Amino acid sequence: MWFAIILNIILSLDFLIEMLVVGLIFIWQMIFFTVFAVSDKSQVEFNSRIQDFESDFSIISYPDEFLPDWYANEIRSTSSRIYQLRGLGRNGSKALAVQPISTFDGELIIRLSPKGLKDPKVRFWARSVKNGSGDRPAQVYYRWGGKLESGYTERKVLGGANEFGNEDQEFRMFELDVPEEYQAVEEVFLMVEIHCGPGTGTCAKWLMDDFEFGEFVVDRTAPMVVRVQGYDDNQVEVQFDEAVDPVFSEFLHNYKLDGQEPEVVRLNADSLVYLTFSEELELGNYYDLEIAQVPDLEGNFLQDTVISFQFFDPSAILPKALLINEIMPAPKADLDLPNVEYVEIFHAGEYAIRLEGVSWSNSKSTVILKEKWVQPGDYLLLIPENQTLLLMEYGEIIPIRSWPTLLNSGDQLSLQDDQGKPIDRIAYTTNSWRGTEYSSGGYSLEVANPFYACEQSDLLKPSIDPLRGTPGRQNSIFDLTPDENPPLLNRVEFSSSKSLILSFSKPILSGFDPVNFVFEPSLQIDSIAQSSSKEIQIFLAEDLTANTIYRLRINGLTDCSGNGFLQTEPFQFVLPVQAEKGEVLINELLFNPKAGSPKFVELINVTDNYLDIQDWKLANFDEMGEVAQVKQLGESSLILPPRGYLAITTSPDMLKLDYARSSMGAFVHIATLPSYPIAGGTVVLLDATGNIAETFPYSEELHHPLLKDPKGVSLERLSTQSAASLSANWYSASAVEEYATPGRKNSQVISGEFEAELIQIDPEVFDPEGSNGNTFTTIRYELDQAGWVGSFRIYSTTGQLIQVLAENEILGTAGLFTWAGTDSQGKVLRSGYYVLLIELYDLTGEMRVIRKTIVIATKL
Repeated sequence: MWFAIILNIILSLDFLIEMLVVGLIFIWQMIFFTVFAVSDKSQVEFNSRIQDFESDFSIISYPDEFLPDWYANEIRSTSSRIYQLRGLGRNGSKALAVQPISTFDGELIIRLSPKGLKDPKVRFWARSVKNGSGDRPAQVYYRWGGKLESGYTERKVLGGANEFGNEDQEFRMFELDVPEEYQAVEEVFLMVEIHCGPGTGTCAKWLMDDFEFGEFVVDRTAPMVVRVQGYDDNQVEVQFDEAVDPVFSEFLHNYKLDGQEPEVVRLNADSLVYLTFSEELELGNYYDLEIAQVPDLEGNFLQDTVISFQFFDPSAILPKALLINEIMPAPKADLDLPNVEYVEIFHAGEYAIRLEGVSWSNSKSTVILKEKWVQPGDYLLLIPENQTLLLMEYGEIIPIRSWPTLLNSGDQLSLQDDQGKPIDRIAYTTNSWRGTEYSSGGYSLEVANPFYACEQSDLLKPSIDPLRGTPGRQNSIFDLTPDENPPLLNRVEFSSSKSLILSFSKPILSGFDPVNFVFEPSLQIDSIAQSSSKEIQIFLAEDLTANTIYRLRINGLTDCSGNGFLQTEPFQFVLPVQAEKGEVLINELLFNPKAGSPKFVELINVTDNYLDIQDWKLANFDEMGEVAQVKQLGESSLILPPRGYLAITTSPDMLKLDYARSSMGAFVHIATLPSYPIAGGTVVLLDATGNIAETFPYSEELHHPLLKDPKGVSLERLSTQSAASLSANWYSASAVEEYATPGRKNSQVISGEFEAELIQIDPEVFDPEGSNGNTFTTIRYELDQAGWVGSFRIYSTTGQLIQVLAENEILGTAGLFTWAGTDSQGKVLRSGYYVLLIELYDLTGEMRVIRKTIVIATKL
């Protein structure tokens, strides 16, 4: 019972409070209506005069007019003294600008005709604009006179002494009464003086716009709602068309969003009201905002109004909604564009964005941007604050006080939201200009398609505009032609045994997860990251097994144009082992290529493992016999398959044209090879630690003695079981195989295991002319111990000594010799039978004599 009585009392008190508020509002309305009711608001009467400064100024100074009835002491066409300023007037219009300095005070004189007006007044809008880093205000005075030349009253200050500080202000309206003694005359002159105020450094710039003269009636029209839009995740901004009452505009119960009152209401800049709600508003949702009992400064109350709008959070900036659209890192003097660095930002999103808290960075520093609204399709120019005037005519500007100088040789730029999340990033190098003519010629770098969904570093191109840049407008290379080519997977490489990197031919749209990647045998994915626009890094929960072939199937990936990744067969990859000395050998060399063609060095993997040779290197010896001109084989993972071959060259495509049979061979591109002169030299192979793995001293003498022209003919290794330094282990590539076999099995090779005999001849029948098989034969030996001394001689069937291959030579445990069917003078012998006589002496003096028959074949 007592609870019910108390509740009724509370409800009664709430009712009385509400009735009291309504009564006060009614009384306030009656007071304003009684005091200010004169007539309905209309435009300025017919006998007023308006100057909006949209007409071009005549570049003429006092005593001549630069506009009808307007005079100034120094009119200019440039951004100094008194001039016409574009884009910074009210609502983006033109305005009159005055730049006072320590040696110049601006003077404006306006001729007016007050005769016949009951209460003539002057009304105009003015503000200051920040200029440089100084702190001097623009001090503005006015006075009246009956003559153009003289007789003016004493100066009066417009506003206060620091009314127009060196800062970016909003326009404010100023109203001046014509002095009574001048109200009935034919003409009167208003002089406005703009002085440079006290302080240090530069002085503010002063702007005037929408000058009016005449009789003005009292405003009796209620304020109107111009715009309702989101301001933050739980805030709404309401824009009125005029200043509203600072008390009534902040009553909570004057606003309801879908029936809910705001928690906080705040008035800003006279006509902007911010409503804060207890919960976040839903992005993209439509809301009804009810507004009631909000008066203007003249007491005109807004009738109950309902505004429907779609809510977007302008502080929630999606990736690529704002993008870095153009960069001018290296401007140049004496060109059409000012010599100013700039970065152009383009709004490619669908709703307005607020820049407060957004950070812009390069590789050196970060700048936090101030409050500014950006509409879809807008361009913004970030420029050094002290050079604002030079680019002001090119569009909307955001001056940066601590400008991070852009590096000419290359830089990385990025935009992040107020939470540090990436919005856009782009990088450029000197190669981005595609030529020194552009990189040093004052050209900007432009983006072709601002609506492309991924990073565009690789797509930057120099401007083709006649001005060499397009600040504040559409880029000269603008191109929305759709890309319909699907992305390709170029390679898979390993950063560790538990992570691999997928490299694609095109940037890949982010948003993928583990279900997009299926491994066989199955692998558990720990996490996925996009290390660059074209690379995806997969981290595994377990180590991969070396030398095991894995298969990867990818699904659901798209590029930045929406093209899906297509895969018919799983991609195979394997985790290699690090190559050790003796596992990778020099197998072929072309040191005297065809005219205009590249050289190459071929390596062979003599193991059954997949070997990683990324950190292996090629080199040569200098004049002092020291390793020189070291060139690393790969910048990324480079795998040599079991028993596989790899041709290393500066132009794989050209080699494939020169040697068509090798077009399916394995090649790797290297920027430059060490110097391997035609006259002869040494190929040096270094392992991953930089130690010498093998050397091959080469010369043209190693070619077949019957070879007439060695140009374009490679030297092939005969046996991987014999040392590369052994001259007999190298021979000219076969003519049948185009004189070279880059990236595939050699045409001249000794294969198979050594048989039980001490001496093995392969082949026993050969044709030096090359018409029937091999053009030479090899004599291989294998001994039970080192230190044997041997002689290898060729005799005719009549006993005549034909050729000496070795004479009392100390032998190793294994080796070989070659014979091309020539005598000691290098002449080709006739076909027939020949005898190889071998004499061997061991360490105890024991002698062994071996005879073998070799046949030189005849042409068929």
